[in-house]
Amino acid sequence: MRTIFRVSIALLVTLLLLSALSCQQKAGVKSPFHYIMGKGDFKAPGTPMPEKRKPFQDPDFLTTIDRVTDKKDGYIGPGIQNEYSKMDPENCDGTLLILRGNSAAYYLYRRSTSRLMRQITAFDDCDFAEPEPRWDASNPGLFYYVCNTQLRSYDVNTGRSNTIHDFKQDFPGSALITTKMEGDASLDRRYWCFMVQDSDYNLMSVVCYDRDLDSIVGKKAGGFPDDLNWVGMSMSGRYCIVGYEDVAMYTDVFSRDFKDTVRLPEGSAGHGDAALNKEGRDVYVYQNVRNDYISLADMSTGAETRLLHVPYEVNPDIGLHISGNCAGTPGWALVSTYGSEKPPQGKRHSWMDEQLLMLELEADPRIWRIAHTQSYSSGGHSGEKNYFAEAFAAVNTKGTRLYWGSNWRDYSPDYTDTYRVVLPVDWVREMPREPSG
Repeated sequence: MRTIFRVSIALLVTLLLLSALSCQQKAGVKSPFHYIMGKGDFKAPGTPMPEKRKPFQDPDFLTTIDRVTDKKDGYIGPGIQNEYSKMDPENCDGTLLILRGNSAAYYLYRRSTSRLMRQITAFDDCDFAEPEPRWDASNPGLFYYVCNTQLRSYDVNTGRSNTIHDFKQDFPGSALITTKMEGDASLDRRYWCFMVQDSDYNLMSVVCYDRDLDSIVGKKAGGFPDDLNWVGMSMSGRYCIVGYEDVAMYTDVFSRDFKDTVRLPEGSAGHGDAALNKEGRDVYVYQNVRNDYISLADMSTGAETRLLHVPYEVNPDIGLHISGNCAGTPGWALVSTYGSEKPPQGKRHSWMDEQLLMLELEADPRIWRIAHTQSYSSGGHSGEKNYFAEAFAAVNTKGTRLYWGSNWRDYSPDYTDTYRVVLPVDWVREMPREPSG
């Protein structure tokens, strides 16, 4: 009788615990998440390519991966993904996505269902450069884009475009404005930095445009140390950032009126992005191509802080991109790495290969391992490089979701589909405090 009684009590306790857990889950209470930190070696698992909308767990890093797109959606061309690492594909309330087809068509997706809503045909009359769509900071139904010499807005509810400013009135010989697909506006979408070019793509000027005042508040027509590779604004809107081509191995930061310049350290010409540190200061996070560190520089002083060594001594075939979009979780940046499936002869894959990781923006940073990208830029029978398989992952502005393109070891030319990871609730506060070492 006592045995039966004890079993009944144990069963009752178990049922109560399960009931409480169920109630907590319904109420939205967080469940524990085990963070994988540091630089441990994990061999990329041979997970089969998942079907769309059938989430699964990364076996090493325990995050949940969801395939967003599929050729059956009806997009044109060989593949589709987020435009680049430096811009947020989500609108401000996280209900819509803009994804770029690898044949240069753009598409509107419903975020919650991953349903392709329509191709954005408003870009069809733009002749010279990519439209570079950027969502509004507070209106979820509005984004901005460039079309020849015009900055325009687009209402996704009506499908109508509106011209905000035509820079041909400021530069009569101009043919286009562009950031070269690597720049973003200030977080509030007030300030924009553009290259103004003629029909032969010669630089006429770099300008800082104030959307509130509808005027150019600063410009610089020459005196640059090299050809320009890209331009963009800092998150606060205080600085216009200029990246150069092959001669100048650094990045310049200008005040909005271009009267003051801060030259970032030698080597800051590698892939990088604007971000905010934990104090809310504008920083630039980049691969320093001189010392092989991922580093950050304070935009107001140019002072550099080394964050993480890139292990080229293990595998020299490591490429990386930076996404500093997550202003909602300042003090962090997303790093995505890429390379070929087969390392150079005599070398091997490093701990950092084909990965997504969140990197803390301070000395001796914590390193949170997010996922294997399952994407290699080459490795198939042809041996040809697939640029779109470089992953160039983007974190959204709120710091809650990551997007990247993956070929999942399918080496069809220019093939990728879009994948997503949803980060744990309150990950900034829940993450272990110990640095990665």
